[in-house]
Amino acid sequence: MIKDLTDLLAKKYEQLTVDASVDLVSMHRGGDEIKFIEPVSINGRLYRLEDDVVFFSGYLKTSIETACGRCLEPVSESVDLDFDEVVYAEGREEDYDLIIEPEGETIDIDSFILNLLDLKLPLKFLCDEECKGLCPVCGTNLNTSQCNCNDEKIDERFAMLKDLFKDR
Repeated sequence: MIKDLTDLLAKKYEQLTVDASVDLVSMHRGGDEIKFIEPVSINGRLYRLEDDVVFFSGYLKTSIETACGRCLEPVSESVDLDFDEVVYAEGREEDYDLIIEPEGETIDIDSFILNLLDLKLPLKFLCDEECKGLCPVCGTNLNTSQCNCNDEKIDERFAMLKDLFKDR
């Protein structure tokens, strides 16, 4: 969805409202896939603070599904974000951290949403704060079963030393 800022920048309007539902399938970040379970609802307003600087302030809501960062089981989360971001700063980009690059006097709301979520979502999601993860030896999910792997951690650089006094 493209939003034209021409009239806002020409001071024909004080603000432009955005009230949309955007269907996104998924996004990738850090090797993880995040799937959108429901459309992204975005409500807000675009407004000029200075002559050539446009802010986008509003609220975003959706539900996502991704893998647990420890055990790889599916995790569903509701996402509710308030935001206030600069989306346009003609000739003053170095003064602001723009969340998206405007294309002329337009902004792409879909790109804005993906970049906002990339910045605001946690790096990893957990199925439970007490998640035990996977066994590093056999890969068993330690939340659902036990394994008989030796959890003795030996630094490979010193592994030869463990047999040094074996014959004595």
